[in-house]
Amino acid sequence: METLAEQAERELNAILARYSAGEAEVVRTYFAQPRSTEEHVTVLRRQMGREISVIDWLERTVRMGAELEETVDRHAFAAYLDQIADEVKHYAALADLAEWVLGRKLAVAEAREYFVHAFYDPEIPAERQYNPRLPEANRMLELVRRMKTEYPADFSHAVLLLTEGGGGGAFEEASRVSGDEFRDRFAATMGRIVEDEIQHGPIRVREFAQTRVHDEADLELATRLMRDFLAQHLRVRNEIYGYPLPPERLAAIDRGEIEPWQLPVFPVAAHG
Repeated sequence: METLAEQAERELNAILARYSAGEAEVVRTYFAQPRSTEEHVTVLRRQMGREISVIDWLERTVRMGAELEETVDRHAFAAYLDQIADEVKHYAALADLAEWVLGRKLAVAEAREYFVHAFYDPEIPAERQYNPRLPEANRMLELVRRMKTEYPADFSHAVLLLTEGGGGGAFEEASRVSGDEFRDRFAATMGRIVEDEIQHGPIRVREFAQTRVHDEADLELATRLMRDFLAQHLRVRNEIYGYPLPPERLAAIDRGEIEPWQLPVFPVAAHG
């Protein structure tokens, strides 16, 4: 008989698989037709803006370091620093590719034009988190803010951590494109990001199901929060790539009218 933890893992992974497939479709549709240099660079810069937003976490790392071994766990601190390092490396790789495409160095304004936070952070001034050029990303921030105020913040945050990278489908699909030198370089860059995004999100599902889901109410809330977040994340991904999917297709994906993405299988031992 299926345990509650097993049910939770299955249902949460099913939601991730649906929206990972949707995000992969965004990438596939974008590359299904010829694109200009300007379009490619804009996609790169939009993604750069999300990756480098972690620089606003650095002030918190100083405070965490001061409380290490008192209120801050050493492993949590190490994981936090690792994630910041990963996102900055992603930003650097994307910026390097954009400069290769342009044949020149990015101006500061170009590199920072699409700076936007991926998650609303109540400790950071709102004006540093939003970007008027990115309406879907702004809606994401509002959604996260509501989730953390209307529901238990710790539980909501734990659910959101499962969704980082949108399940990884967009990055995996991007790592497979080919056909010209830009696509080959783009695929190589995205391939370096894939493993980090999976580590940040889907790999945590089993542990969450085992430690956070205590009853049916927890499961219902977790699946609802994940669905709402990933539906908006899909729209953010569509925005990054210049809206290749029309609203009708996004709504169809919300209804489950898509072949689920094949999520990676993680060994039980990896989750304790």
